[in-house]
Amino acid sequence: MRQLVPVAVLLAGLTVGAQQPSSIDPAAVPVEQEPRHRLVFANEFVRILDVVLPPLYVSQNHTHTYDSVAITILPGIDGPQGLSRIGFAGYARGGYSHVITNQNVSPMRILGVELRGPDHGSAEELPQDEHAPVLANARVRVTRVRLNTGAAVPEHQHANGYVSVVVRGGDGPGVWKWHPAGEPVAPLAAGAQPLELVEVEPR
Repeated sequence: MRQLVPVAVLLAGLTVGAQQPSSIDPAAVPVEQEPRHRLVFANEFVRILDVVLPPLYVSQNHTHTYDSVAITILPGIDGPQGLSRIGFAGYARGGYSHVITNQNVSPMRILGVELRGPDHGSAEELPQDEHAPVLANARVRVTRVRLNTGAAVPEHQHANGYVSVVVRGGDGPGVWKWHPAGEPVAPLAAGAQPLELVEVEPR
């Protein structure tokens, strides 16, 4: 009997079935072998999966080995409820197998950042007012950057490596980048449209 996984990645119109939490089905395929879970980047610190679920898509049974953060790019539904879910970041512990179904009539897109290990640097990190905390635990820190039209953040530096994911504006929703520890971050500017980013730092 399948049970629902009690993690924040559950969205309206997305059914997520699993074995018992923290159990792996030996018959399931690794997540990167599920046809709609495309592995687009991997290093010793993170793996990034670009997940696009067509309307009414039912996935293969697949296994998530690593802890991960899932960021909603396309919610699959319109209206205020859908808009409120864009940019949502949910954390899930690895070690489970499941099947997911997009019950919506529109596609869903999720960027999954799997956490392999921290990229610790030695640089001093100064707080940035525009970086709002989303969640933090022993495995990850997630922050959000929101800039109104014409606003900007000057060049700054993060002490540790992290992944940035564009949610709105900028180079387009779903555009991601890995930033190694200590890499200077170029100024962020919203331009003619607001800019929203989610930043995921493995710990």
